[in-house]
Amino acid sequence: MIDMAPLIESVELTTQHTLRQFLADAEYDIEMPVPTREKIAEALNEYLGGLARMRQASLAEDPRALSLSVDEAERNVNSVRSAQTEHQATLTEGVTVFPYLNRLLTHYAVARQGGDRGRLLAMLKDSPSFVQWLRFELAARNVSPVAAQQIYHLQQLLEAVSATAQSGGPLPDIEQDVTELAPRLAGLLEEPLRPGAEKGPTPIPAVNRVFQALEICTGADEEVDFLLTVIRQCRTSLRSVVPPGGMLLVMRRLNFVLSSLDKMEHCLRERTGFEDLVASAGQLEASAKTLASTVAASAPAPAAPQPIPASPHTQGMPVLFRSVLDPAYALAAGQCDADTVRAAAQHLDDAAAKMQKETAKISQADARLEAIQEGLQLMREAAETLRGLAASGNAAMLEFSRTQCRQAIERLEVAGVIKGNF
Repeated sequence: MIDMAPLIESVELTTQHTLRQFLADAEYDIEMPVPTREKIAEALNEYLGGLARMRQASLAEDPRALSLSVDEAERNVNSVRSAQTEHQATLTEGVTVFPYLNRLLTHYAVARQGGDRGRLLAMLKDSPSFVQWLRFELAARNVSPVAAQQIYHLQQLLEAVSATAQSGGPLPDIEQDVTELAPRLAGLLEEPLRPGAEKGPTPIPAVNRVFQALEICTGADEEVDFLLTVIRQCRTSLRSVVPPGGMLLVMRRLNFVLSSLDKMEHCLRERTGFEDLVASAGQLEASAKTLASTVAASAPAPAAPQPIPASPHTQGMPVLFRSVLDPAYALAAGQCDADTVRAAAQHLDDAAAKMQKETAKISQADARLEAIQEGLQLMREAAETLRGLAASGNAAMLEFSRTQCRQAIERLEVAGVIKGNF
């Protein structure tokens, strides 16, 4: 246990720095209410206290105290994340679905009213990265070039605003322009990803996005800034991979990945050279693969599906109808879930559709056709009733669906389509 102490101390030092930086940045942040700032600071302080107790337990080689402190640290981590998530949710709220644009409009309004333009100018420096992020996301989707022109319109607007803000001139009202463009862009981002868009050298999509951004980075300032933005987003995403149980092992693996991202960021900011960047990217790939395998190994094994018991109420029915009604009776007895019944209803619908195609081979003059059509309609109605049962749990619908199935069987038997089990 002693060898864990330096790792824990490293996390402590990083958290202390994070807390100091957070308090300094949040003090005059108009986007962060005082209660939110206090809640996040309190969560970070509690986390620091838990880390200190964990380090002491490790040095004392006290397994019980270490186990208790690990549980405490895990709860504190969840508290920090919860507070941060709540704050991020408030940033998301606004006239658009894009947190960046909402924040920009907040600082823009302050500047228009004669307030300090410093925060607005800082936000506008990030606008090229935001625009490139939009292009990056749309490139992974099947979006027409004409529709993608919306990004160009937003870029022109942000560049004009930036020039005006830097010159000290009067700021025009841009809220209407932004609120018209934002929903169009949001609609484009709702398009499904192209097959393979999230593929990459690791099993973690957030890390693969870093490699995708790295591939298109030529070294231009705007592209480097964009890559740094993707790295920051990756860090945020990775902190969601620490599951309950096995926390210290996964945290160690996570720290290796975060360290690799730190090295990449250092290479990009300091322009240390291509070889250093390649080396840090290699470390990122290897550590991400190790993290993914560790998380997978720590995940609980999926529960084995339970067989659906045969119901005495379905005895003597053809196999198709027994396989559909048995899950319904199992649901009523608490032996299966509603999704299983929905799947059974879909199976009955599919069987009716398949049999409907077969009727195309029957002559319209055939006397059996009417009975077949009545039977197939009853099958479809029984499927709908079963879906209603899955949604409501109403036992009356169970008996109604059985009656519909029996009537369907009778009509299909009259037509000679089914005979006994099949």
